Amino acid sequence: CGGDSGKGVTPGVDAARDTGSVDTGGPNPQPDTGNPAPDTGTPPPAEPASDGGTPVDMGGGQPDVAPPTDTGTDGPPPNVNAMIVDQMRKVADWQLPRAGGAKDWIHGAMWTGIFATYQTTKDVKYLNAVKSWAGAGWTLSGGAGARGDNQCAAQTFFDVYLLDPTPANMSILAGAKPSFDAVLAENRAGRAEWWWEDALFMVPPGFARLGVAMNDKRYFAKMNTLYWDTYAYLWNNGAGLMYRDNGLRGSFWARGNGWVMAGIARILQYLPQDDPKRPDFIKMLQQMATALKAVQGTDGLWRANLLNPNSIPNPETSGTGFFTFAMAWGINNGHLDKATYLPVVTKAWAGLNSHVDAAGKLGYVQPVGAGPAPAGAGSTVEYGVGAFLLAGSEMAKLVP
Repeated sequence: CGGDSGKGVTPGVDAARDTGSVDTGGPNPQPDTGNPAPDTGTPPPAEPASDGGTPVDMGGGQPDVAPPTDTGTDGPPPNVNAMIVDQMRKVADWQLPRAGGAKDWIHGAMWTGIFATYQTTKDVKYLNAVKSWAGAGWTLSGGAGARGDNQCAAQTFFDVYLLDPTPANMSILAGAKPSFDAVLAENRAGRAEWWWEDALFMVPPGFARLGVAMNDKRYFAKMNTLYWDTYAYLWNNGAGLMYRDNGLRGSFWARGNGWVMAGIARILQYLPQDDPKRPDFIKMLQQMATALKAVQGTDGLWRANLLNPNSIPNPETSGTGFFTFAMAWGINNGHLDKATYLPVVTKAWAGLNSHVDAAGKLGYVQPVGAGPAPAGAGSTVEYGVGAFLLAGSEMAKLVP
């Protein structure tokens, strides 16, 4: 609907799912009908379309985490927590046979976690699974016309390219890059292009990766123009949280804010150190961490309605997974104080694992929705698994 009801998903019918059921959830959900109508504000100036750029030379400053190198080894790197790695494998291995081949946002978010599992374990079976899912063409649903949710898959495509960023591998970019180039050339405000908070996970991390892959600062500049207009439209500075969209300003949704916070971390992984908006992304990560620390449940998990947890009292693992990933990443990269936030993420990780069954199935994932809604112990969805695996990838480095 948007990110959780976006293009390619019929409102009330989760057409892209291979398994499970639908819950559009939330009070008065505002699904994306493909014709967003919020105030578009003042359009940013048009920017020229990309000319194709030149593959990586990192110019313009280094990202927080350099593009990983595929070592070809089949085992985790040193100094990662073996128990956490084992749990990541268990959850990933339960999900993979059930993953299907869809390139929608539901599965695109999952594959960010499968790729993170490869990065953590260096087990090529996870990289091979990503490549099998991407297929020979590495294309997006909607092709060059893909927008919003349908661009989510691109960030994993670009991650694979950045393992070996050579001209011979440019075909990995070819199917997804045109949709980003089209946005680059368009004259739209962020509040029209990314009018729902979920989009801030689905698309900007792809822009950051493409900017590095092409050594082209226009991708960073366009991302910043769109992102910070959406921020001005949906951010509540007093709460330190973001509204799901303009029609849902009555509550702060856990997974929606999880999309935002995880997206910040994934942007910062590749945003150059000298980018003028980098300090603002870091400040936003810190503000969200402060707000979330105050409302964490005693069991380590957050509730779907962040500031009114008793309204939907069940634990919720997709929002919690994204929060855990982003905060653990923030600690690992020096943006969040370890003494303050290590207890938060440690408790959150323990809470998440309490809802993984013996086979590796993650429960209490809120179904597809557009706002806070219940989830049951047996409820699992692919994006929740992606969030769990992203969280594990950072916790494995953080916890001795």
